[in-house]
Amino acid sequence: MGKKISPSKEEYLKAIYRLSEQTKFVRSIDLADYLGVTKPSVHHAVTALQEEGLVIKPLHGEICLTQEGEKQGQILSAKFQLLRQLLIDCCNVNEQTASADACKMEHLISEETTFALKNLLDRIEGASAHYKFEK
Repeated sequence: MGKKISPSKEEYLKAIYRLSEQTKFVRSIDLADYLGVTKPSVHHAVTALQEEGLVIKPLHGEICLTQEGEKQGQILSAKFQLLRQLLIDCCNVNEQTASADACKMEHLISEETTFALKNLLDRIEGASAHYKFEK
């Protein structure tokens, strides 16, 4: 990933990425509903992400990922899916706990560790269809 952003901003970026998989432009209200936060919180986070060059949001417009934002969102989403799958399949953690823990862990691990875990999971299960992650 490029410049490191806070875990909170990463959560917003990942949410925008996931919502943008369904529709190119994401509305602030949809993002607020998805994350269970207020519209002012969304406004603050989106403004910060726009300053980082990760999203574009015209005044009163819909949120759109930049190329770099899409790349980072994909990486975050893939890290989450990889960690979640690893915890469920290899560690027998229940889905709810695995999701909560993967969400915390995705912000901490390096790309090197992510690829090592991906390779491990691929060897164990051949599970690469669960996540998209390319170097």
